[in-house]
Amino acid sequence: MTTREIILDKALFLFSKFGYSDVSMKDIANEVGIKAPSIYKHFKSKEEIFDTILNNAIISLDEKIHDAEDYKIIRDGKKSLNIEKLAIDIFSYLLNDSYVSRVRKMISIEMYKNPQAMKFYVDRFIETPMRKQEEIINYYGLSKYGSLKVISTIFYSPILFAIKLHDANPEKEEELLELLKDTYKKLEYIL
Repeated sequence: MTTREIILDKALFLFSKFGYSDVSMKDIANEVGIKAPSIYKHFKSKEEIFDTILNNAIISLDEKIHDAEDYKIIRDGKKSLNIEKLAIDIFSYLLNDSYVSRVRKMISIEMYKNPQAMKFYVDRFIETPMRKQEEIINYYGLSKYGSLKVISTIFYSPILFAIKLHDANPEKEEELLELLKDTYKKLEYIL
């Protein structure tokens, strides 16, 4: 890792633990093991570090959306959808991808203090996934069951709910996975 990458990694660690507002450039430097002025060789400000972390997260999230097996099915023209697998994959990715998980935690801490963090959270963790799900729902002809937005909300809400429950009770991950599996089996039955 380059020094710049180490700074980003350590800053994300601190931001996801304490929040962006409560971490100083000196805190980041101490975590990296360098003197505070050395950070300015790589970043103009703490805000630039924050922006870089968010931009990297956007790239990571977009790559995951395009790499997901169920999205490839759309591109390949196949007409079967396993919503249980899609939901579990989304849940697991948001929890278990180290980078995305830390960004999600950082944003959760910061979003009520920082308008940029709130905008990022709404865009990347709510609106973008909902738009992608609307595309899937439309592609598979599931819009016959109601509006794309409503069906997408029905699909995505249990995932967000399970993530918030997991953040409060990480030891319940298996229980939450089972809850999601049961929820989506029933949803598949209905649809």
